[in-house]
Amino acid sequence: MKTAYHDAMNSWNGYSHQGKVALYATLSMINELNLNKATSAEYELELEYLEDFTILHDELPIQIHQVKTYNSAAPSEYKDAVWTLLGKSLMFESIKQCYLHTSEKLPLKAKLKEAYASAVAPSTSKSEILYSPHDYYTYVNDRNGYDEAFNKFDLYLYNSDSFCSLNGIKPLVLNQIRLYYSNRGISRSSEHVDRAYYVLLATVDQHITIRHESLQFDSTTVERKLPFSFFINLLEQNYEEPSKSYYISHLKELFYSSCEQFMYKLQQQHSESDAYKRINKFSKVITQMDDLSFLRLCKKWSPNVHASELNLSTFHGLIPTQGLSDPFLKSLFVFSEPLQEDKFMFMKKNSLQQNISYLPTTLHDRPTTIYDDNEIDEHEMGRIASLIIQNSDIDDLHEVDVMISSYLSMESLEKTASRYTKDIPEIEDSNEDIHKHEKFMRIKQIRMIPFNIAREELK
Repeated sequence: MKTAYHDAMNSWNGYSHQGKVALYATLSMINELNLNKATSAEYELELEYLEDFTILHDELPIQIHQVKTYNSAAPSEYKDAVWTLLGKSLMFESIKQCYLHTSEKLPLKAKLKEAYASAVAPSTSKSEILYSPHDYYTYVNDRNGYDEAFNKFDLYLYNSDSFCSLNGIKPLVLNQIRLYYSNRGISRSSEHVDRAYYVLLATVDQHITIRHESLQFDSTTVERKLPFSFFINLLEQNYEEPSKSYYISHLKELFYSSCEQFMYKLQQQHSESDAYKRINKFSKVITQMDDLSFLRLCKKWSPNVHASELNLSTFHGLIPTQGLSDPFLKSLFVFSEPLQEDKFMFMKKNSLQQNISYLPTTLHDRPTTIYDDNEIDEHEMGRIASLIIQNSDIDDLHEVDVMISSYLSMESLEKTASRYTKDIPEIEDSNEDIHKHEKFMRIKQIRMIPFNIAREELK
């Protein structure tokens, strides 16, 4: 017996565009209906079960939503999604509305209705468990229900726009948070609104992580639904004082947004390539990390940033969007050498059959002199090398042989740093500190290469 339900937590995370869209739709409904803690308990948000997300009222689905971030406005790209929505809207009598969310502007609903009525049937599948888009297509047409189903269908409106870009969703969610406070005469600072946003994202992410873990252990005891009252309780807490979890949530949002933007640009030409799938797999592995493990990785990817202090300025430097795109994600996309998923480094044997570890970084600096754009500023190079050597807040940096940057080239961190400062720290060579001393000596000998050289060494 086939079913319309599917639990797809392994392909979802709360910091993604999809997570933000679900949050936006929930907050919009709370504001539109002016819900309070009592009346909001009747409504629930359900993630990745009946649909990408579903709104329930009195435990029955009343809205289903699909979120697609295709880099295309062609209706044919969305055919499977639309027929799935149409079919489910007829299968479940309680569903009053079904929405398609897109990041590109599609033709108006009337044009879409005309296009899908005459289009080739959507794809089928060999699954004996889940309905396919073709099954929903057959279900609608066998019942002559196309008009009825399309009356329930619409492109979701963000204010007056029937689409929302990847960059556009965050400001819209922030506006809904502000509107919640404004409608209730609650005074909140812009910093408070910003922190509330990240708390909500982190909460959705935590909910999904728990769901994902429950799937791995075949547990059926974890609740799939989040009551709207749960979000209201979060909104009404005090976020005037920042916390470490806030900063890490901020980092995660920056990371996932950068990954989505990187993949979005490559989607049309490379979505079926092994390189594109590597990036997709990598981002999914990161979603399953706990906060502290993720923070340690960020520090390793940006080894020149000293972020032991708890503040937004230092933390923000750990995810430079340009550097994350190039050379970090670019390295994962281009190089097919095995990536150690526990260390997130490339491994390759040299001519002596020794394993050499290559760490992709976010170092995008191009230090040039003020007089000549092609002349490397050795002083600036030395400053960056010195920052890395003196950064004691990074785990396992001693396991790195080579760092990959966009443009920087260093024979060793120590030699390059010595051109900037003679005050390179040393560790006492005592029996007590011998292991620590060995690690530090290895860090000083790390070589750094620009991306074009890495391309040659790792091809």
